[in-house]
Amino acid sequence: MGRTGAGKSSLINTLFEADRAEVDVLPSTDEIKNYQWQTEMGEILNLWDTPGYEQANRTDLRKLVLDYAQTADLLLLVTPALDPALQMDVDFLQDMKREIKDLPTIVMMTQVDRLRPMREWEPPYEWVFGKRAKEKSIREATQYRIEILGDFCNQVLPVVTADIKSNRNAWNVDAISLSLVETIDPAKQLRLARFLRDREARSLAAAKIIDRYTFQMATTQGLTALLKSPVLQFISTLTTGSPTLAYILAEKIPVEELPVVIGKLQMAYDLFSLLSGDNNLGNFDLLVLWPLLLENPSSPDRNAWAFGHALVEYWMQDLSVVQLREKFENYLKI
Repeated sequence: MGRTGAGKSSLINTLFEADRAEVDVLPSTDEIKNYQWQTEMGEILNLWDTPGYEQANRTDLRKLVLDYAQTADLLLLVTPALDPALQMDVDFLQDMKREIKDLPTIVMMTQVDRLRPMREWEPPYEWVFGKRAKEKSIREATQYRIEILGDFCNQVLPVVTADIKSNRNAWNVDAISLSLVETIDPAKQLRLARFLRDREARSLAAAKIIDRYTFQMATTQGLTALLKSPVLQFISTLTTGSPTLAYILAEKIPVEELPVVIGKLQMAYDLFSLLSGDNNLGNFDLLVLWPLLLENPSSPDRNAWAFGHALVEYWMQDLSVVQLREKFENYLKI
């Protein structure tokens, strides 16, 4: 939500893994638009882009916005840094809090590159403690919004969105992406992280996946539950078009190792889906990973932890299979 020209569409395109929002100098959002992303696993993210306050002041549209918010997980309010008039923001947030008391809210202060000195934009900037003129301006503008809007939101964060035409890179998106993931319901954090552009947010989500499987493999009950997973057949069908490979490989797994192998494979696919992006899901190479799936020289939870962290580096740094094995062995020694 935000006023016309605040940069909502540019923020959508900067934060998420698809250029779905149209950006124009003229007001282009005169109704609620639903941008939807979906993975091959069927996970869906819905983002509702609402009209500027000028349109939303219409009674019918304002009621519609509040109705949509009833089922939302998170509210992002966008406000431009050069506009000190925040009464429209205050009014909207007050209405929202009256209707929905516990909706997490983050205020995004856009266009901070235009703050004084206006002609200077040479990031990186340490806006929290920095002493440069631009850093002080960003800090002051952020603090002003905290004083006015702080009672209605969880955080106020400054941002500069990416602009291909002017060759301007985004700034502070890593901090914002992490805040989005950490503010939303824990049960939905991984789903959100899959759609974010920022790699650091995905790394945080990857660590959560590894911790979850490590914890599960630390108990007999958790290991037993993994036996019910159809992941081997699913990946075999996805990569070859048939479940036949799954049956061949399953016969090669020692019975006592079966839950550990299945658990590591399930974790590997969850990490791959998170880190690789939508377009590469069909490239999960089961046969390349297979030797390390069968290699379990330590306890199940220790194996899962080492294997997970090695895989994160393997996919994010585009390592070789030899380097993957070295990473796995090094993590086992930690």
